[in-house]
Amino acid sequence: MRLWSALLFAATAAAACKCEATNGACREAATSNVIFIGTVESIAPTFLDTWNESQKSSLELLNREYQSAGADHSPAAFARLRDAYLKVFPDLPPEHKRRLERAASPEQLADLFYWILDHGKRVRFTVRVLYRNGDDDDDESDHDAAAPRTLEIWTAFGECGVNFQAGETYLVYADSDEESDVVTTTACHRTRRLSEAGDDLAYLYFRKNQRKQSARLEVFVTGDVATLKQRDREHYSDRIAAPAQGATVVVDGERRVRVPVDEYGRAVFDGLTPGDYQVSVFAPGYPQEQRVLAEPRKVTLDARGCGLEVLVTAPAR
Repeated sequence: MRLWSALLFAATAAAACKCEATNGACREAATSNVIFIGTVESIAPTFLDTWNESQKSSLELLNREYQSAGADHSPAAFARLRDAYLKVFPDLPPEHKRRLERAASPEQLADLFYWILDHGKRVRFTVRVLYRNGDDDDDESDHDAAAPRTLEIWTAFGECGVNFQAGETYLVYADSDEESDVVTTTACHRTRRLSEAGDDLAYLYFRKNQRKQSARLEVFVTGDVATLKQRDREHYSDRIAAPAQGATVVVDGERRVRVPVDEYGRAVFDGLTPGDYQVSVFAPGYPQEQRVLAEPRKVTLDARGCGLEVLVTAPAR
């Protein structure tokens, strides 16, 4: 039966998710209007929960009843198919459950199945820390006092969604729809388990607690000028080709800050105030040996600014 094979494919296959653009922590915080740390209370429908161990058997039940309804067009066969839906989706909202109960054909049930897949998963969180909820985070009021206890976030079923797990704690970046009040997050956001969000948490600490010192500057240092042409400026990466191993980035402004690049050629500076800075790169051995690899470059940061610079080191002498 065509419907049976279509259901099997829809629930088990996932198309590759392509993001038009990806951001670093600073730009993600600037573009997402809901940001929080939260623990997953529940995921609905449970059938769409990636970690649901009964998902396979539930799908087999639906497929089996679809085959039966295709071979036996009796009201009893259709009733068993509809009952299978009610068993697989016990946690549908009331209006959608009524739609299921009113269905008069396998085709209408299949349409409902695809509708459920298209709308994705509703994830309920207990909010631990709120960084932003709408466009109010520039307000000097006490956001912690006004923070909601729970938030509901929608995410897609498949590769474009986030595989949340009940009981786990996440840093969530999301966008809200003004007309529907629906808040969504996707695999193209920087939403991730809290234990994997260290870089983001460093930036968000300054953004939340030191509003006048909340700009970030990221510097990437490479030894190959061709890297500048090869960079994908729309898709953020925390590494660069041909990283300058052992180099130190020095930022001069109100104060001097030095950070050795990591193994991927990256150095990050948080807690910066708005203003002009000079960024330069020194060879391994700094500060005892002060050999400049990249001459100072002027960088201007706005309040909560997101600076990103790529510096090319001079050829070794």
